[in-house]
Amino acid sequence: MLTHLSESEAHFKSQQRGEPDLTIQEKYDIACEKLLKNPANFLSQFGQFIQQEHLIYFTQFEGQYEIDFHVREIHKQFNKSICAKTVNNRRYSAMQKLMEDGEYFSEEEMKYRDPLLYEEMIGQYLTDDEIQSRVDKTDLKFSSILLKHIDQIEENKLYYYQKNQQDEEEESELESEEETENKKPKISSEEQQELKTEYIQMMQEKFLTGQDHHFFDYSTVDKNSEYDSLPTIDQDEQDKYFDDDDFD
Repeated sequence: MLTHLSESEAHFKSQQRGEPDLTIQEKYDIACEKLLKNPANFLSQFGQFIQQEHLIYFTQFEGQYEIDFHVREIHKQFNKSICAKTVNNRRYSAMQKLMEDGEYFSEEEMKYRDPLLYEEMIGQYLTDDEIQSRVDKTDLKFSSILLKHIDQIEENKLYYYQKNQQDEEEESELESEEETENKKPKISSEEQQELKTEYIQMMQEKFLTGQDHHFFDYSTVDKNSEYDSLPTIDQDEQDKYFDDDDFD
């Protein structure tokens, strides 16, 4: 425990400007002295830097209120960290499955969930022919057309709500559709592909961090141990997608 602690970023004592940094041995000696002198103060100062298995040492002090308190708090932090990692891994596994299935992360479904982001990153750069090519002509039954029309109405409502929110924040005025069409920007196909890739990554991040709660029941994943057997997210990917308290 003391060896681990002496190699950590813990603060051991105040030093004057110009003083040389403490050596690992000096840190070890300071920590050892504090531990032997007052275990409760030791935990208060260094508890966040020790490992969970190190807490076994403090079982000899069981029954001492202050020490018991610090031990419980340290256990809570470790349990919280484990719980967060489990949820992150389960959501990542679920996302991989949804991507394989194709529907949830299809362009149409992602546009439905966040039409404003879609318009900003993809829609505004599409030509009329590209827009027309995205119209699904495979199912022309009246019932299907009606349902898609209803979905489109809901999508439009969400778009204009998001747009109004954005405009209020930016204190800008809405442009007419004609003005928007005349000012439609043009970018290269390479830039379009880069934006599409970035858009998909942003939608994946929204899913992983719980922002899709209006469209997805996270309880079916977060509390489902079946996802534990699927490939899990590695640390680099976890750092990319998650902050410590990101998930809901």
